[in-house]
Amino acid sequence: MSRLGCVILWISLSLGQALGQAPVSFVRDIAPVLVKQCQGCHGPKKVKGGYRVDTFEHLLKPGKSDAPAIARGKPAESELFLRLTTGDADDLMPQDGDPLPPKQIELVKRWIVEGAKFDGTTETAALAGLLQPVEHPPAPESYPSPVPITALEFGPEGERLFASGYREVTIWNTISGELLGRLGNVAERVYDLAVSAEGRLLAVACGQPGRLGEVRLFDLASGELRSVPVTTADVVFAVAFSNDGNRLAAGSADNKLRLVEVESGKVTHELGSHSDWVNSVAWNADDSRLVTASRDNTAKVFDASTGERIVSYLGHQNYVRAALFHKNGKEIFSIGDDQKMHHWKIEGPKKVNDSSASRSTALAIARIGTELLIAGDDRSVRAFNINIKDESRKWDGHKDAVLSVAVSAATRQAASGAYDGEVVLWNIDEGKIIRRFHATPGGVEGKENPPLPRQGEGRGEG
Repeated sequence: MSRLGCVILWISLSLGQALGQAPVSFVRDIAPVLVKQCQGCHGPKKVKGGYRVDTFEHLLKPGKSDAPAIARGKPAESELFLRLTTGDADDLMPQDGDPLPPKQIELVKRWIVEGAKFDGTTETAALAGLLQPVEHPPAPESYPSPVPITALEFGPEGERLFASGYREVTIWNTISGELLGRLGNVAERVYDLAVSAEGRLLAVACGQPGRLGEVRLFDLASGELRSVPVTTADVVFAVAFSNDGNRLAAGSADNKLRLVEVESGKVTHELGSHSDWVNSVAWNADDSRLVTASRDNTAKVFDASTGERIVSYLGHQNYVRAALFHKNGKEIFSIGDDQKMHHWKIEGPKKVNDSSASRSTALAIARIGTELLIAGDDRSVRAFNINIKDESRKWDGHKDAVLSVAVSAATRQAASGAYDGEVVLWNIDEGKIIRRFHATPGGVEGKENPPLPRQGEGRGEG
């Protein structure tokens, strides 16, 4: 820059500050625009033009054009700014939406002129994680069509059942099937639910595909949002409390497993061992280990104290949907799109058995004592006794693919949720239906959803 240019820049900055114009904050002013308007096409999953904006580090790197994305102090030489202001429709960003309002473009320009400073914590952090927790839009008073039940969780006493909704979690009475309450202020899609052992907190894994993922913690006594300990650039698929309630594990579409201290909300470990979505996570009985299931066709066991990977199981030939520990803590059960339930020892790892008795794509799994319950896309729940090889009981009762399953030790009941929005309550010992209802505020029985997406589609896709 010439001496005259430097003087002009200094004068403009000084004048702006003298007039009371505060410097542009990247975290406050720029990051929210990038997350909302740009990240869908320039994030970890979809990288148009070889350019990503999901972290500050990526934002500074050039795309395929090799032109500098951000030239500090020089908007006219910054590819990002040029793409926001060009008159060429083929180059204008964002391409899949309306042009940015003039005020937002001016903020980007000022930020670059002021030196494109970063006022966040670390340049490698997801931009979504730098933002203040958003206030999500309210859920509709009544639903125009059923919402697939992607997550279920019993309260400790077994008389409350929490179910995924649209921008909310619904709470149902398991005795009457009546709606007890609605917890709002969650992201568009809810993927998993977990209640702490003492019943004090509800963790909600949720998000908006390609833009945002969160774990939201609610105080169940008051219904108030307590904290948002995890925020990511893509949806969070799985969440689980440790048995002592002090820690939380979350798996997400950015291929990472995160461990959180519940009291402080601090992320203590961020593990990137998987190469694709982390679909599920579960603790062992003494909270010393975790097992994950991933779309990279593997299940992995981790040391919960150090985050060290103990073993990877490579026996699946397709997506692994869920995994959990045997009651002895030394063995794992994992399920997925290969239509088999894999039973394997952590040491080795060594396969014990791979039962084809599921006979369908297995979508969710739960365990109570020696009973394993597997939800499948053949509209059934299958019950396995872990002590009896290759024997199962098929529970029929759903009219659509079963996406979720939960169990209550207090009442010896199970709940399964289907793509058509229906929940079925089962007597575990007899395999008989106790009650069925649509977990959909407003009542939409008889209305149908579009066909269920296959092969992993529909969870984190737009």
